[in-house]
Amino acid sequence: MTADTIGGVWTYAMELAAGLTSRGVRVSLATMGAPVSADQREEAAEAGVDLFQSRYKLEWMDSPWVQVDAAGDWLLDLESKLQPDLVHLNNYVHGDLPWRAPVVVVGHSCVYSWWDAVHGSEPPAREWAEARIK
Repeated sequence: MTADTIGGVWTYAMELAAGLTSRGVRVSLATMGAPVSADQREEAAEAGVDLFQSRYKLEWMDSPWVQVDAAGDWLLDLESKLQPDLVHLNNYVHGDLPWRAPVVVVGHSCVYSWWDAVHGSEPPAREWAEARIK
């Protein structure tokens, strides 16, 4: 499973992971966005997850695309090593990678709909073209 360490996706991932591990499912969590805090590390341990941390930028951050691509390579490498039965992504951008396992993609938000709600218009096309869900 992937998780953004910034905001509500973390809470969602921890609740889901705790529920799954309590039923005997092994959960590996790959984090992106910002370093995992001490509190988050403790929460992950309490949920019983195997934690894999990174500092790769998320698709909604400024100029993220080189790091987003590198994160995709990292995630595919983790999948190769861990050989999960299922890959659960909590972002859109890595959904079309050549995964071996079945993939579930959960959409928590979208840059375009968020920008429209906050600013009343589409985001600047040049900066956010890759984030557009087609």
